[in-house]
Amino acid sequence: MNVVFYSTNSNRYSQGKMIFKMNPSCRSQWDELCRKFPLCKFSIVMQRPGMFLFDDDGSDSSYGTSLCFGEKRNNGDNVEYCFIGDNNEKSSSDNASSDVFVEKILSLKPDIAIAVTYWTQPFDWMSLKDSVIAEKLRNKGVRAVCHSSRTSQICFDKWQTHQFLVNHGFSAAKAVYVHHEMFYAERRVNVIQENVYREYVFSQIEKLNYPVVVKDIYGLSSFGMDVVQTFEQAKAVLLSKKNNGDRLVEEFIEGYSFGCEIYGSKGNYFVTRPLINSLNQFGLTSPKQNVKLGPAGVGLASSSQSLSSDFFHLDDLERDMIRLAGLLDFDGIAQVDLIFKDGNWYIIEINSRISGMTQTMAYSLGMSLYELILKSSGVELPGLEDCFKKRDYSCVMNLKFPLLDNQEIQKLMSYDFVKAVNQIENKEAKQLREVGYTEVIFGGKGTLSETMEYLEVLNRDFSSRMVDVFYENAKKLACILECRES
Repeated sequence: MNVVFYSTNSNRYSQGKMIFKMNPSCRSQWDELCRKFPLCKFSIVMQRPGMFLFDDDGSDSSYGTSLCFGEKRNNGDNVEYCFIGDNNEKSSSDNASSDVFVEKILSLKPDIAIAVTYWTQPFDWMSLKDSVIAEKLRNKGVRAVCHSSRTSQICFDKWQTHQFLVNHGFSAAKAVYVHHEMFYAERRVNVIQENVYREYVFSQIEKLNYPVVVKDIYGLSSFGMDVVQTFEQAKAVLLSKKNNGDRLVEEFIEGYSFGCEIYGSKGNYFVTRPLINSLNQFGLTSPKQNVKLGPAGVGLASSSQSLSSDFFHLDDLERDMIRLAGLLDFDGIAQVDLIFKDGNWYIIEINSRISGMTQTMAYSLGMSLYELILKSSGVELPGLEDCFKKRDYSCVMNLKFPLLDNQEIQKLMSYDFVKAVNQIENKEAKQLREVGYTEVIFGGKGTLSETMEYLEVLNRDFSSRMVDVFYENAKKLACILECRES
């Protein structure tokens, strides 16, 4: 079977600016996938940087127009990379249009094409482009695994997400939409003396329960969000220079932050148990700082496991997520941000792409990221038929460190309980908080108590590199999952 993975990007790419290092390397993980599924030929059609897919050491020699690597196999060629465009300031967007992607993918004569959609700043919109490519491939008779453009648009636009959730009876925070052009309508129409729309918007925002979150409806994750305590503060944010686009003012639900993922298509869906997230000083999950632990109800003694499952109403959550997947007609991998409060699950956002928890969840399920992407596609291969039926999880933790040197990374990888060490480094960062971070995924032996013992090992052996607040947050999350006071 000829399997083509494709991955797009919308932003200019500066060679050597952002360095993505994965351990185990992408190369070794692709080789392992080839060994596990020898009847398949794998190709990757991508724009740089190809997050999670390609080992980028920051040098120009890392790239070519076509690159093969991997262990020789009896059934054919190795994994092949095909780079589309070069994403620099001089290149044209036409060099990496959806039609260019479709033409290249078709030239590889795929039996199936699988979108590997990731995130980018400032707009979390790559699923839209991948959906367009998938629809064009389907029109050419190629089986493509990717969410529809309808699904991607609903997930991309946070106001559409909110309306969808409310209209279909899901629990969601109350919110008010602020249309930027109408909010400042007098700037473009001189005859206006009184902005009636702005007065109306303020009247609706004043009715919300505080605190509230003010966020960009098209932005990525929690970047650019403001948590405000009063109506006057919300009003000040909207009247400030920071308000440069459409906004959503949403009641802030103070509860436990979780995330779950949904894999599959056409009514055949698998919903993961949720991972719990730590919160920053504003009560938000920060991609660069948060700790992930779990899944909930996993790795505990039988009595505690039952207590945790009942306390978090995990069966109810699974039913809701299956219904959500069916209504949105998911196809591949999707991720849902959740808040658990007073026995209820609230949906905060829906992401029609892989997420920062996907690789962590893959290790919890006992597989690599690439194998999870393949299995989520629904492709029929030996070894894939019962991939999610056993529901065998192990407890894992995703913990952030500052940037580490190669020697420190190799030391981490020498521990048998460390599953992956990934590093994102910004070589042109102007502020310390922008230089990057190292992500360590560990656990995988089964129980929560074992995972917390591994945390203590890392705290002992990397005491000078362990960030105190991350360490303390990890211990708090364990208490919550055990249904104990944190």
